[in-house]
Amino acid sequence: MKKVLLLLIGFTIIFISCGEKEVNTMKLAAGSGNAGFKDGNPADLNKPIRLAPYTDSSIVFADINNHAIRIASLNGNVITIAGGPDKEGYLDSIATEAKFKSPHGVAYDKKKDLIYVAEAGNHVIRVISKNEEGEFVVSTLAGVPESVGFNDGPADSAKFISPHAVIINKDGSVAVADIGNARVRLIKDGMVSTIAGNGESGSVDGKPSEATFKYAMDIVLFKESIYLADAGNHLIRKIIPGNEVSTVTLQDTLNTPHGIAIDSEENLYIADMGTHRILKIMTDGTVKTIAGTNKEGSELLDLNKPAAVLVHAGYLWIADLNNHQIKVLEL
Repeated sequence: MKKVLLLLIGFTIIFISCGEKEVNTMKLAAGSGNAGFKDGNPADLNKPIRLAPYTDSSIVFADINNHAIRIASLNGNVITIAGGPDKEGYLDSIATEAKFKSPHGVAYDKKKDLIYVAEAGNHVIRVISKNEEGEFVVSTLAGVPESVGFNDGPADSAKFISPHAVIINKDGSVAVADIGNARVRLIKDGMVSTIAGNGESGSVDGKPSEATFKYAMDIVLFKESIYLADAGNHLIRKIIPGNEVSTVTLQDTLNTPHGIAIDSEENLYIADMGTHRILKIMTDGTVKTIAGTNKEGSELLDLNKPAAVLVHAGYLWIADLNNHQIKVLEL
């Protein structure tokens, strides 16, 4: 009887100690875990950093240290669309010849069959389309290649500083997290404008033109609002374009939120790089750890600097940056 009571007490302690941590089974989607460049299954990746939906069972991702845009399927197969470690630089051309430098953000417009790339190294926004022969072709959508600065206006003369993320708005326009300019920008009808941010580093809420950010890292769209992972301020911000910027109230403290995703019920998912965790933020501000652990001593982690999250095809996809893998949690 004592043994039974001890077991029951033990289970109770385990249950209580879990607190706000959900139990989720994490699975490997792609990547051998070795830093390298190889297509197939298993594939070698080198710091996958951003993810976007592609087909019903695959995603497109930016593989930053390979200077490549690649596709990963749930079954583990990886193919490269454009770029590669031997193609670091800047060149618009057919995908087999095109060059990238540290691509960060990706987005896919299913209606137009276009892949957009926020290219931090060249300070431009690129687009990957298909020609009449069905070949991928890379061109520049906005920005002056290898030229940093801030300038709104015609897309070919607009300037960015290390753009880190792109999303597709409902009208087909493209929003950009322009980390170096502390702004969120908009590309529409060949023109670039500013959605939010005055260029100063800070955490000021209010009118979009007066708001300030610190390392505007990643963005996600929900209805008419844009949620922003404000990594330098360790905050999540909500932008209602043309209206206001506010800070999301959380019942926890973040440490370098690097990636952000959202589900149909407006629950947010955060790749909290500083704590090696994936967090779920409920609409009431409750924060739950659904994957990863705090780094303590030499403990092995199931995640090592998670960089991005994506809700797609019934899974939460995770870019596990320093493990060079893409993992999934079933939702």
